[in-house]
Amino acid sequence: MYAVAGIVMGAVWVLGSDTPAWEHALRLVALVVCAGAAMTLVHRRRVRLGRPADHRLHAGLLLAKILLVVAALVLDGVLGLWLSEPSVITAVALTVSIAAGGPALHRWLSGKASGAGAGAGAGHGPGPGPGPGSRVPCRTGSLGGA
Repeated sequence: MYAVAGIVMGAVWVLGSDTPAWEHALRLVALVVCAGAAMTLVHRRRVRLGRPADHRLHAGLLLAKILLVVAALVLDGVLGLWLSEPSVITAVALTVSIAAGGPALHRWLSGKASGAGAGAGAGHGPGPGPGPGSRVPCRTGSLGGA
C-alpha cells in the first residue's frame, strides 16, 4: 500500500516537472487532502463496526504527509541550484521515503497511540478480547482428553 502511494506521489511530482515546484507541492497537498478524506471515511467505518480506530494515528499520518511535501519542495529547490532537472531525484526520494518510511511510521504511531506497548497492538499487553465469532480454547484445568 505504501509502495503504491509512493509511486503515485513520485509520478505526480515527475509529471509536473515542467511547472514550478510550488505547483508540485500544491498537487501533492491536493493528494494528501484526498487521502485524508479517504482515511476519515475508513476511520468512521471502523468506529461504526466496533473496531479500534485511533484519531492520533490518523492525524500523525496526515501531518507526516504534509511535512513530506514540504521536505520535497525544499529538496527540489536545493537540488535546483546544482541540477537542471531536480524533479526526478525529488520524485525518487518521495517514492523511497513513502515506501520505506511509511510502514515504519505507521507502526511507530500505532505503538505510541496505544500507550507505548501497553495497549492492543500486535500482541502487546491485554488488548480487547476476541472479536465476534472467534474461537478461544477453554482452559478449565484438565490437561488432556475430552
